[in-house]
Amino acid sequence: MVGHQCPAIADAPSYGLNEEHPMDHEPSRWMSQLASFCVGRPVRVLLACLALVGLVNLLVPQLEQVVAQDSTPIVPKQAPAVQALGKMDREFGNGKSVGIVFVVLERDGGLTAADDRFFKELLPRLRDDTENVSFVQNVTSKPEILAAVTSKDKEAVYVQVGLPGDIGAPSALGQIEAVRDITREERPDGLNVAVTGPAATIADMSTEVEHSILKITFVTVGLIALILMLIYRSVVVTALILGFIGVALAAARGTAALLGGHAFEVSTFTASFLTAVVLGAATDYAIFMVSRFQEQRRLGMPAREAAAVASSRVSSVIIGSALTVVLANACMALADVGIYLTTGPAIAVGIVVTLALSLTWMPAMIGLAGARGWLDPRARPAAATGWQRLADMVVSRPGRVLVAGLLPLVLLAVFYPAMKPSFDERVVQPDDTESNVGYALLEAHFPLNETLPDYILVSADRDLRNARDLAALEQMSAAVARTPGVVSVRGVTRPLGTTITEASLGYQAGEVGSRLTGAGEEVRAGEKGAHRLAEGAGELSTGAGQVASGADQAVAGAGRLLAGVRELQSGVTRLSDGSGEALAGTGQLRAGAARLADGLDSAYDQTTVAVNGLAAAYDALRRSLTCGIDPYCSGARDGIRQIYEGERDRLLPGLRQAADAARRIENGTVDLQTGLAQIDAGLTRAEEGADQLAAGSRTMESKLGELADGAEQVADGSRQVEGGTEEMAQSVTELRSGLEQAAAYLNETGKAAKDPAIGGFYLPPAAMTDSRFALASGLFLSPDGHTARMVVLGDTDAFDRSATERALEVREAAHQGLRGTPLEGSEVATTGIATIMADLEEFNTADFRLIALVALLGVFLILLVLLRSVVAAGFLLASVCLSYAAAMGLGTLVWQIGMDRPMDWSVPTIAFILLVAVGADYNLLLMKRMLEEAPDGSRAGIARAVTATGGVITAAGVIFAASLFAMMSGSVLTLSQIGFTIGVGLLLDTFVVRTLVVPAGAALLGPRLWWPRANTQGAHS
Repeated sequence: MVGHQCPAIADAPSYGLNEEHPMDHEPSRWMSQLASFCVGRPVRVLLACLALVGLVNLLVPQLEQVVAQDSTPIVPKQAPAVQALGKMDREFGNGKSVGIVFVVLERDGGLTAADDRFFKELLPRLRDDTENVSFVQNVTSKPEILAAVTSKDKEAVYVQVGLPGDIGAPSALGQIEAVRDITREERPDGLNVAVTGPAATIADMSTEVEHSILKITFVTVGLIALILMLIYRSVVVTALILGFIGVALAAARGTAALLGGHAFEVSTFTASFLTAVVLGAATDYAIFMVSRFQEQRRLGMPAREAAAVASSRVSSVIIGSALTVVLANACMALADVGIYLTTGPAIAVGIVVTLALSLTWMPAMIGLAGARGWLDPRARPAAATGWQRLADMVVSRPGRVLVAGLLPLVLLAVFYPAMKPSFDERVVQPDDTESNVGYALLEAHFPLNETLPDYILVSADRDLRNARDLAALEQMSAAVARTPGVVSVRGVTRPLGTTITEASLGYQAGEVGSRLTGAGEEVRAGEKGAHRLAEGAGELSTGAGQVASGADQAVAGAGRLLAGVRELQSGVTRLSDGSGEALAGTGQLRAGAARLADGLDSAYDQTTVAVNGLAAAYDALRRSLTCGIDPYCSGARDGIRQIYEGERDRLLPGLRQAADAARRIENGTVDLQTGLAQIDAGLTRAEEGADQLAAGSRTMESKLGELADGAEQVADGSRQVEGGTEEMAQSVTELRSGLEQAAAYLNETGKAAKDPAIGGFYLPPAAMTDSRFALASGLFLSPDGHTARMVVLGDTDAFDRSATERALEVREAAHQGLRGTPLEGSEVATTGIATIMADLEEFNTADFRLIALVALLGVFLILLVLLRSVVAAGFLLASVCLSYAAAMGLGTLVWQIGMDRPMDWSVPTIAFILLVAVGADYNLLLMKRMLEEAPDGSRAGIARAVTATGGVITAAGVIFAASLFAMMSGSVLTLSQIGFTIGVGLLLDTFVVRTLVVPAGAALLGPRLWWPRANTQGAHS
């Protein structure tokens, strides 16, 4: 370029020494020999290189094929959330599922019968693919389960499908694609079907990255070609460099494919990052050599010799530059996060291959083309170049220039701490990917996080299906439910998100209180009855006394009755004897008949009175309830009955018959003999009745005596009953009062205990056999009962950063909730997408610290070996760290603050490795030249070093930045952010750090820059 143009690309880049300042540091012998060999036998070297590159590409599967077989997950398998996910699968699944996807079916207006049929037929077809599907949720076995996965508007339904591949592992991509292929078969028209979920999200992102690689490669090569043409204005030079970077890329990809899966792991990101870095590095190394060749040609050196000298003298810088990149990227092998494990080592290997070709292919090609004059430089203008003027200004005012250079870097670096990395892999890919479409369908028809909850697992060495442990689980669930941002906690004690009503002590206390209140009312009603019972007992006592007194009187009357009956018996006997005499003495018949008739009438009347009295006594005793209970009274009553019935049925009829017959005899109206016969028969019957009457009277007298004794006992017992019932009535009153107090207390307790903060939980053993508990137990308790699972739903998106922060709070709340319970000290684990992201953030932070520390130490040691100066090595390392911080601050300002697109979590680590490594390359190139030009720290020598390296470093920096900016042409936001951040970092390093800060700082430090290295040459004027 001409001198008046921008210093960034002014004139052809130069990396040579002025004639008056020959280099005092000769290259090593073996480097010179290697350069001479390659330049002297260019065709052989080129063919050998092509053969090796061809072998690693023809005999080894392509990198994409190797990537597809890899099983490295993004999140480390040792992450607690990943471990918990595996445990949950073993306890509640089939132990074969690592990744999870959701198949969503949706139709606007409602699912049709054809859709339902397709859904039911889809499930067995998925289960049949045992190679790619580990399990399919059985949602059709129970109506309540099918209802749970069907939206309320009946427009959508989903099913969970397990995959054997790890989330993010390339091997899982094929499994997800197989599931998608099955869902496309026989799909009804108009039915929307999408496979989504975390595993599908990573798969879609990887697919987008893979599809972007070819586009990124074309854009990168196009930008490099354009910049090379602007710098060199030579088709041959441009073609030579493009040819080299093409061979380097093919060799790097083939070697990565050869070693991938053996020496290190690979992923979809491997190809994209490898492409960008190798293209940029190969271009830089080619520019270094071409520029030095042209510089030697300007000094008049023959082409082949110039090629050998350029190669031997630039080789040390290229080797040092490559080693910084290799070492920094190799440090990623120490990481746990998959994206670092699968990119860093592969990039390191790719740079080693590129370095090898730089030391062999490039010298041979330069020697071959240079000998034909195709690479000769254009004439340099006599006037001072822009880089010379800029260098003079820097060393003349180093303090001001240093402040001017540091000020924008520091101002940009201020924004770096404000960066809040995003772990949402949905936003880094287009909205129309199938996983994002599936999320949109779920969000439109189902509650937030319905398919992406967090999980808590509690494991013990015993069966948790007992009242005490279930109460402990409820206490923990209540503690988690109180965590800010938690909407619902579902578990065995609260299957629907709230505590089982019947298991709440508040509910149980209320129920007991209600029942006690009812019992109190019944006691209140019975209290009057108790008092009436006491009154009746008093009346019973009085009546029993009266019965006893009457029984005594009945005994006395029975004695008199018995005496009369005996007299009657004697009279009837005499009448019977007299009737016999009457038969003999008929002469006296009439007078005797008259007297007999009168006597019989009188006897009849008296007997009638006695019979009526007995009838009344018997009737009274028959009606008496007390007499029916008392055996003595009952016996006396039976005796009276016998007497009464004998007099009524035999004695009275016989007396009446005898009296009538006597009257007929007296009146002479009947035959005497017949009448006498009738009299005799009647008297015989009367005699029998009198005998029965006498026996009954004796029985009555005996029983009435016993009745009198029993009645006395009844009276005494009744008096005792009366006293007892009075006491019982008083006790009932006291019982009612106590029940009322207990009911009031329990009702009050029931109301208070319903508050989850202070409420209790009790599930009795009988409830555990209930079918409803069995259903909930199967979802939330492992078959052996040793592991309990809780489902936690939050109020923000599961991928949101707030969900990640809440997941950590939930984990702590779960531990706190078990304190003081029988389950204190049990194993508690949390998992779910938010928890996994929280673990990923912890691993990412730890990896960044480890990688940064080891990379900085490694780069420092390389700089120290090459420069042999602690101050120079430390100064360069500090400058590239500041450049990195400024680049991250600018990225945060542009993406997070300006565009409201938070930086992806992987950007800081990858940007650090590449910026530190590549930034150290350029500064190493400058510092090596300073060591040559100003070993005593002279400002004039520093200016010459800046002038000599300005063009080549600027060209290299712009080209490398362009190769990173090309990543923004892809469809994945992560690549865009990484490409942008590293690209602007390289430009900052090229135009600010290397151009202003480093030379100004070196000018201020002077000879101290090379401490403790001893000066070997005097200062240059």
